[in-house]
Amino acid sequence: MSGLLIIAAVTTIVAWLAYRQRPKPGAMWLAAMLVAVAWWTALYALELPIQRMATRRPFMKLQWLASLTIPVLWLLFALEYTGRDRYVTRRSVAALLVVPAVVFGFVATFEHHTLVYQDPQIVEQGGTYVVDHVFGPLFYLGVGYAYLIVLVGSLLFVSLIFDRSPTHRRQSVALLAAVLAPWLGNLVHVLDVPMVALDPTPIAFMVTGVASYVALDELELFEAVPVPDHIARDVVVEGMTDPVVVVDERNRVVDANSAASTVLGYDAAAALGRDAARAIPGYPTAVDGDNETVAVETAQGRRFFDVTVSAVTNSSGSRIGRVVTMRDVTERTHDEQRLDVLNRVLRHNLRNEMNIVAACAEELSGRVDDDDRELVETIRERANDVATLGDTARRIETLLESADESALEPLETMLSRVLERGRNQYPSATFESTWTTEQEVVYCPRTLQPVVWSLLENAAVNGDATVTVFVTPGTDGYVSVTVADDGPAIPEREREVLKSGTETPLDHTSGLGLWLAVWGVRSIGGTIDFEGEAETGNAITLHVPCEAEKPATAESQVAN
Repeated sequence: MSGLLIIAAVTTIVAWLAYRQRPKPGAMWLAAMLVAVAWWTALYALELPIQRMATRRPFMKLQWLASLTIPVLWLLFALEYTGRDRYVTRRSVAALLVVPAVVFGFVATFEHHTLVYQDPQIVEQGGTYVVDHVFGPLFYLGVGYAYLIVLVGSLLFVSLIFDRSPTHRRQSVALLAAVLAPWLGNLVHVLDVPMVALDPTPIAFMVTGVASYVALDELELFEAVPVPDHIARDVVVEGMTDPVVVVDERNRVVDANSAASTVLGYDAAAALGRDAARAIPGYPTAVDGDNETVAVETAQGRRFFDVTVSAVTNSSGSRIGRVVTMRDVTERTHDEQRLDVLNRVLRHNLRNEMNIVAACAEELSGRVDDDDRELVETIRERANDVATLGDTARRIETLLESADESALEPLETMLSRVLERGRNQYPSATFESTWTTEQEVVYCPRTLQPVVWSLLENAAVNGDATVTVFVTPGTDGYVSVTVADDGPAIPEREREVLKSGTETPLDHTSGLGLWLAVWGVRSIGGTIDFEGEAETGNAITLHVPCEAEKPATAESQVAN
């Protein structure tokens, strides 16, 4: 008796610990289940010493109240804890309690009929007073229903044993031990196994208390609540505004989110089983890992989508299907179209018009007197400047389209070209270079050459400037190339604009040359730093990825 009361006390404490975890998923139901366990155990302990049947009946009936509700509370806990709380409603709880309520109605009056017990009598077995009886049909109805409910709740936790999280696996094992141990004991009692005088169910509740404590305290039951796949799908996939379609190896649609109806032309559920090549625009044109932009006629008009196809593999790495994701890029496509038109107008039309203006100014310079010739010369210079902007814009476009980090060339070769070009194009300027690469040949992306040239050109326009290129080895596969000049310092405001990457009507640069350097070095995975002082001029440093090889290896690579 005292042992059963200790079990009841332990279970009550664990129930309090679970109750304190409210409102976390399942905490309330687990606490209620453990209270019912303590109720059953305590009443059984109090019943055992009683020798008169009339006095014992109320204890037997109240124990039935716990035995009929524990399975329901276990199922409600399992549903809510594993993320299926949408099934836990007042209506579902009421439905689950229908059978227990009917059975308990007959249990409450079992002395007047034989539907639960047939001829119950108190007998002595091994010094203990127990009730000897034959079970009636309603007994088996109540027990069978309880076993079914326990089985359903247990299966929800069995699925978590195969979860990828080891914490969830250990939690599931502990909870299954907590509920299955007493029900195995109850099965021994129902089958009337010889040599077992007492009902082992309340005794097995010790396992329930210990296992529940382990799950709560050691395994942080309510701190690491599992998120099942169906919730992840509802939140992530169904919540996406991008259409997502899953295709099997037969190229049949097996799943689709709600947004997919935009491109499919009908409800996503109606797409299941259809041929993917006919149902999904851009499939199978886009292969695994690639993007394909397609135009789709929708209820909102023509929309553009980037179609991405990703392989779905099983645990052995074999492909079992594909996921097709379609990102709406209509606004981006329209922006690109507008930019293409504006770019063509600025680069082509405006340049041609400025060339005409410059030619007219050249012709006009010979027909005006000396007082007006300066104005004509200003017109010609400004027209040439605007035309040069168009040329620089075209160079930027070509540079960014052809940028390739894998196309390498010796840095010394590229710098020799740009320095020689500078000396020929700007004879009044002085060009020098200083190397500190410790006898190694450095290879850099070819995109670096036009970037360095744009910096040299920007410095050399200041007449007799002295331009020096410093090459310094960096760390982690990078090299620093600094272009320094003694011309006017780039204004601090302009340097900040280049660093931020955004111009405004008030904060902007004076041309496109420095933008070419900024965008070009970024296209090959590098960075750029600006320094300027009124007394010393400018120092612009490019940090670019490189590969360094010994001279012999480098010469053989150049030869190849």
